Formats: sequence, C-alpha cells, structure tokens
Amino acid sequence: MGYFDEYDLDSRFKSIRTSWNPVHGHYHVVMDWDQRRIISVCTSEEKDEEFVYEALYELIDDIPADVVRIEVSNDFELLLSSTAPDDDSAIIPFYPEPTDFPEHLPKIRRSQLTEIERLGVQVDHTTYKPTPGETRHVVFKYYMNEGNIAMFWHETNCTLRIPKHPNIVPFDCLVVDSAGPGCPDKVVGFTTPFIPGGTVKDNVSRVFKLKYLNQLITAIDYLNLKLGIVHGDICMWNLLIDPGTDDLKVFDFNLGAKLGWEGDKDNRGVFGYEEARNDVKLAIFTLYEIITGDLSFREENYPEDLDASMVLQKQDWEQHPDVRLEEGVNVSEYRRVLEDWVNARKTIDAELKNYKQAPDSIDWPPLPQFPLVDCGGAMMRRGSQMRQRMIRRGEPFIKWVRPPTSHLPLPAGQRLLATGEIVG
Repeated sequence: MGYFDEYDLDSRFKSIRTSWNPVHGHYHVVMDWDQRRIISVCTSEEKDEEFVYEALYELIDDIPADVVRIEVSNDFELLLSSTAPDDDSAIIPFYPEPTDFPEHLPKIRRSQLTEIERLGVQVDHTTYKPTPGETRHVVFKYYMNEGNIAMFWHETNCTLRIPKHPNIVPFDCLVVDSAGPGCPDKVVGFTTPFIPGGTVKDNVSRVFKLKYLNQLITAIDYLNLKLGIVHGDICMWNLLIDPGTDDLKVFDFNLGAKLGWEGDKDNRGVFGYEEARNDVKLAIFTLYEIITGDLSFREENYPEDLDASMVLQKQDWEQHPDVRLEEGVNVSEYRRVLEDWVNARKTIDAELKNYKQAPDSIDWPPLPQFPLVDCGGAMMRRGSQMRQRMIRRGEPFIKWVRPPTSHLPLPAGQRLLATGEIVG
C-alpha cells in the first residue's frame, strides 16, 4: 500500500516530547504517521528514540486503535495498555473554515475520498467520483498536528492561486470535514491531480528528454519571474512526467516562499524566502543528479552550504549507466541549455528582489486568528487543544486513526475511506 510498506523507523514514527513522572516513569509521546495516531510509550528506565521506535514497530499494529498509552519491558514485551482519557497525550490542531478561502473553490468531503495508496507522511493517493460514471485519481494532502498549521495554510493558498500551467501540477479541491453532526465544516486538506508513473527519482530508467529540462526552466521562470513565487525544493522527487501529455510537471509547494518575503512572523517565518533555497541553484543540482545519479552534494550539505560551482566547475558530468538521455543529445547539450539559462537569470535576478515586483504576483491573507479555548480555566487563543480536555468537556473533534499498512489490502468488496472508516 505504498510508503509505509518499506521505510526506516524514523519515517514512520516521530517523538513529539519526552518526560518523566512518578506514576508512569519515563515516557515518549510518539506520532505514528502510518496509523495517524498519537501514543505514549512508558518504560521503567530512560530509553532513547531508537528503542521506543523498535518497540512500537513490534507492537503497535496489534494494539487497539483506542489505546493511548502503553508500558513496555526492555525486551519489547507489552506490560499494560490504557484507554483512559487522563492518559491521552494527543493534541487536536486548529483547522480553518471554508469561508477563510476564496468562495469559488470546489470542495469535497473527506468521506467521499477512498484511499488507494499511502504516498508519504500526510500524503495519500485517493479517488472520488465527481460524476456517477467518472473516477478521479487525486493526491490528498492534509495535516493532523499543530506544527503543520501555518505551513498548510500558506501551501494551500499558494497552490490554489497559481494559474493553470502545463508544467505545474494544479490545485483540485479543498477537502472539508466536521467533528460531527451539527458541527461546522473545517478545511482539513486539499487535493491535486494524481500523475501516475512515479517521480523522476522513482523512475531513473525513463528517458529524460532535453525538452523536460526546458520545461523545468519554463516552470521556474513562470513561478519566480511572473508570480513572485519560489518553489524552494526543486529536486528529482518533486518532478513528474505526465504520461498523457509527455510533459514535465513540478509539484509540492510545502517549502515554497514569496520571493523576498520575511515569512509569517507569527509562525516561525513559514513561507519566508531563503536565498539558500533559490530555484535556479537547486535546478542546477537537480540536473546534475539526474544525469550522474550522484546525490552526495545534497545528502552531505545543508542548502546554505550548497554552491552551484560545486557541480558547474566539474569538467565532466559522467552519465550514470542506468540513466537514459534523449537519443542523439549528449550531456554537453543539456549543460549548455542549463548554463545559458543560469547566466540569463543572473541579470534578471539582480533586479527582481521581491514578489511584489513580479508582474502577476500572487498574495493571500494571513492565517486566521486562532479561537479562544479553555486552557486550565483561562481562555486563550491557541492553535491546538489537548484531546483529553475536549473529551472531559464533551467537545467533538476530527478523527484520523486508520488501519496500519500491515492490515492492508482489505478483503474484496471493502474500501478504506480517507476518514479511516472501512465501508462495503
């Protein structure tokens, strides 16, 4: 079922916080991205993340979904489990309302999406039926943790405002859901069209045509120079080749920025521009990686330590034996096209420093104000609430828990909805 079939433990689990108390001893509060649940792991003595993740790997797929805390031995034996609200460390994040977005946008309910494949953390391949005889395949991006609230807001608003372009994966729908009957709808995610065939990194044996490089250049220039938007993460795994049109497409704006913008000051500078992530530099490394298969520069350096001269000054880019380039076009021609563009952009970029200078710059409102919530008797504006407090007050909340990958595929005739519910 995709991403969580084969993964390292750090990809599936994330330790949110660690603590100690005289009742439970040492414990880690951990997010399991596969099942989309938060669980506390308690031990009699202090343990590192590696131990906790290995214990969860052994146990969690067979622990009932309503269990919120477990205690484990040094041999990964499950000693006890708890479903008590007082042991619940989960946090419910803020979700904006549909009225916080442009009113003309298409919307779909989360319960109308059927999960097909798990593509990554908080990213799924799903389907829905826009009409009775039609099935649309889409990528569903969502969040269920407080740390992604601002990033989601800015990525969604950026994606939906980018005009349709042949080399950029477009916005499809807002995904809405409610905490229960009578509760208002909230925006919990959005969809984009699903492009089959995998990313350029997933399919290195596919011919990388010279026109794909030109299309990448076109897409970057359109974003940077026309809209004032920086993608911020140009790389092989964010490029697709549409089998229907044979066009390269850029996707995933979660590390995007408005050119020259300092970022969302109230939320850790999210969507702020970093020169170290400028698209021209990252495109240089991307072409080098596509041709040579050498990922060492990006793997061994932070973006701020990458300098285009590292690869541009290399006399030879040795084509990897598994890489196929366009017949009759050698590596030097790819480099010539790239370097001509890089030189042309130097002149343009010296003048264009801020997104507001772009002729068709896009912008959007700030993140909506968080609601007033009860925090231990005091009303405060917060981006999240402890689930145990909501349960005590009888307040409903949006649920995300779903079956683990190890329990899939489902029996014939059953479907797994994006809500985590099994139907059929």
